[in-house]
Amino acid sequence: MKESKLCPVCGSDRLERVVQKETINGDMGKELIADIPHIKCLECGSEGDFYNENEEVVEKAISKINTACIEDALNFFSEKNISFAGIERAVGLPQRTLTKWKNGISSPTASGIALLKYLRTFPWLIDVAEHKFDFNISQRIFIGSALNLFINSTNFNYDKGGYSVTGGNNFYTNNIFLTQENSFNISYVQHGRQESV
Repeated sequence: MKESKLCPVCGSDRLERVVQKETINGDMGKELIADIPHIKCLECGSEGDFYNENEEVVEKAISKINTACIEDALNFFSEKNISFAGIERAVGLPQRTLTKWKNGISSPTASGIALLKYLRTFPWLIDVAEHKFDFNISQRIFIGSALNLFINSTNFNYDKGGYSVTGGNNFYTNNIFLTQENSFNISYVQHGRQESV
């Protein structure tokens, strides 16, 4: 005989299942809207996940988000002509692992998903791995990548006998001004407020 569920607050069996749409935020800026079930007591008005029913729904949503992250990472490597075989050699994965993941033949473990997220977020880590994680070479790769990112996202202007450098986005901009005496004046503009350092 099936045991009837009772409200954990008042003990009533007058319960109603309510489904609410909630946004599940995942890694790499991905999100998914899921139907999350809750129980509402018609006697006392208490509402919540009294019987841990929505944990499975959230886990399925996170699994879908992870699948999208895997697809995004593997497509990124393909678009940038980064060889799957080269990545596998560099990080020590068995041959054709990435191809199997891409074709859905097998799925990565949690550590495999994390590895793909790191390599997609910081593609220069592949170069670090190819150089056997040598500290000095890794530092040069990191600094070179950061410098390229800075140069490609920055505007350089010559003005009033000095150079001004502007970078950032609509919410945060930092300006660096090099004077004739080669000293730096760095000012930060955030939401309309300017501060100099």
